[in-house]
Amino acid sequence: MLRLKSMGDFNKKLIFKDLVKGTIEMPENDVDQVLIKSDGIPPYALAHVCDDHFMRVTTVTRDNSYISSVPYHLELWNACGFKAPKFAHLLPLNIKEGNTIRKISKRKDPPAAVSFYHEKGIPVKAIKLYFATIMNSNFEGWLLQNPDKSFRDFEFSFNKMSKSGPLFDLEKVISISKNYLSRLSAVEVYDNLLIWAKEFDVEFANLITKYKDYTISILNIEREQRKPRKDFSCYSEIKSYIWYMYDELFTNIHYEWQNINNTEEIKTILLDYINHYYNDNDDKDTWFNRMKELSDKYGYCSNIKECKEKPDNYKGSIVDISMVLRVALTTKSMTPDLYEIMKLLGKERIKSRFDYIK
Repeated sequence: MLRLKSMGDFNKKLIFKDLVKGTIEMPENDVDQVLIKSDGIPPYALAHVCDDHFMRVTTVTRDNSYISSVPYHLELWNACGFKAPKFAHLLPLNIKEGNTIRKISKRKDPPAAVSFYHEKGIPVKAIKLYFATIMNSNFEGWLLQNPDKSFRDFEFSFNKMSKSGPLFDLEKVISISKNYLSRLSAVEVYDNLLIWAKEFDVEFANLITKYKDYTISILNIEREQRKPRKDFSCYSEIKSYIWYMYDELFTNIHYEWQNINNTEEIKTILLDYINHYYNDNDDKDTWFNRMKELSDKYGYCSNIKECKEKPDNYKGSIVDISMVLRVALTTKSMTPDLYEIMKLLGKERIKSRFDYIK
């Protein structure tokens, strides 16, 4: 066994600058640490000094728990006649549990495992963006100003890192993932969704493979605009948002009727609409004008402002009529653009959906 004969004095202070924590004072090392173990193998300390020197490492980033070993490591660098690198000791990622904050645990906390994000289908790039936000406090502001740039274009700085340990925020991960997915093209979303579904939902993977172009068109609703929709945060959620667009999944229906909920009135409105008002070839303005005509016919004001001013003169507004159509076609009261949905379904499928109402 070989030991270093320390020249340090515990009563003296070693002053060094940590790139994250700033200037730190610690007692000098005075322990004759092991350099070569009895089996001939060097411990971490000597191995890291030699490896880093010969690989020309200029900056060492490591866990905060290693900070207590800095006096010994610096003494070892000097004893070897090497120029010591800069050190940056990183604080652990914490999580809030009730009123306390603790270090995140792979055993206790599912979000600490890579499999958690893989199974949910949260994009890897979105996770990288999240970690970039907790690495540097000014990254998020930079990203808002440069939404089309890669995080690699950002200049990270050690002095912008947390000096108390960042707090993990799953809601923030979800928010970033929503923003990221909203900026992808429909084709990119489809390709990544298919990869995820092949592993975690084979039935859905087969369905969107069968209707590839149709699925891409669904994913493209309200996407190519200044403020794209941000419905889903991960690939595992997409099916729950678009299932009603597939006849194969349009089963076990529960309708979310709103103000108009009388079945006979609903059936009358739907039958009249499909027979006398809907046309596959209408542009959006024409489609909306026909919706206004239908609303006025049944006593629902086509002018929302007028309806608010004289609510007692009407049964409701055009919002109520469009809601009947929306729910009849999707079962949902909240969906993307109704005109786009109807264009994709087409008149015959719209009629078949209306026929479900009994």
